[in-house]
Amino acid sequence: MGHSKYVVDAFTRLWPLGKMFYRLGNKPILGRLVKPLFNALDSAAIIIPVHETVQGTESIELPYPVLKPLVEQASVRFILNQCVCRRGENCHSYPQDFGCLFLGDGAAELHPTMGRLSTAEEALAHVSEAMDLGLAPMVVQSAFDAWMFGVPYRRTLGVCFCCECCCAVRQGLRIGPPSFGDQVVRLPGLTVEVGPECTGCGLCVEMCYVKAIGFQDGQVTINGDCKGCGRCATVCPTGAIRLRVNSELNTMEHLMARIGQRDRVTDSELAPYHA
Repeated sequence: MGHSKYVVDAFTRLWPLGKMFYRLGNKPILGRLVKPLFNALDSAAIIIPVHETVQGTESIELPYPVLKPLVEQASVRFILNQCVCRRGENCHSYPQDFGCLFLGDGAAELHPTMGRLSTAEEALAHVSEAMDLGLAPMVVQSAFDAWMFGVPYRRTLGVCFCCECCCAVRQGLRIGPPSFGDQVVRLPGLTVEVGPECTGCGLCVEMCYVKAIGFQDGQVTINGDCKGCGRCATVCPTGAIRLRVNSELNTMEHLMARIGQRDRVTDSELAPYHA
């Protein structure tokens, strides 16, 4: 059985220490001491853009087509009754009691005070509510999260619905060391393109928390550090920035393959959960 809400809340009170470790990671000497905390072998995240039309063989809107099969194929689903990031930051912009979704056999070990087991339909309704709130989902497997909640690392996958102001991963991308950025990868097959409609207004540059956008000949350019979050496309006043999926690549298949290298979410050792 995982840690109770009382224990998790105690960990949450130590939230400010996380930012301190991010900043220490940028120091020449101290950074080497804390670098093991930002190991891509222990954590990984894929940000999935919300309410962005993605061009491919046809236009689709993410994230629902991406998350739906992932949720349906999971052996167990558990909806948290709080967002640890928003609770730690005491967020006033989004509800603190709207939590993450955990998938896989390890989710069955989450303490009942942390939320509830759910059916696939209930979990997908939770995803839809997150989309309506404008919360960008992020597929995360984190050794730290597993330790905090007291569940098996390799058998638990999180779908985080955090906000730009409080998300620990986004804060790490803003102020953490470069090694932290290695833990966050772009959705397989997704590219971000800039069209000739770009006026060089610079709004997208201000919105990019990984500093992946620059200028060339009066137009913005996007480099390989881009994580494909879609924030730049959201704020572009001329619609010059577009998200595109490689029509020759099965995004869902590659996402599942990447997850499967790290986590056993659908290969259950437990009997399937039925509400």
